[in-house]
Amino acid sequence: MLKLLKGAIVAITLFWFIPNVYGQKATEIFIPVGKSPGLSGKYTSLGKITAIDVPNQTITVADSSGGYTVKITGRTQIWLDKSKLKSTNQKGAFTDLRKELLVEVKYEGNQRRDKGLAEWIKAQLTE
Repeated sequence: MLKLLKGAIVAITLFWFIPNVYGQKATEIFIPVGKSPGLSGKYTSLGKITAIDVPNQTITVADSSGGYTVKITGRTQIWLDKSKLKSTNQKGAFTDLRKELLVEVKYEGNQRRDKGLAEWIKAQLTE
């Protein structure tokens, strides 16, 4: 009986925390650039696009620590942050990225590094 009770407590605890993780992934599109709780600044980088390499599907982003290249794959989610325009955020595409846009990049595996694969990119539109 004690084992069953312990197992139930562990299962309830796991189910309590799992939806929060998936919930943020599902709502990340609606969170403005630089405001992702628990991610921004820790697992993401914030900077401006300085170069776009269409054939290689990469962008170069410059932040306070210098420039770095980000690889965009078919799995990379691109979102357009329109909060400054008082409009609804929406899904974007590689073709929506332009030089001088402020972007936040979340890397696959939470590894911030040059030439890293992007899990998602948020681009802040101001006009």
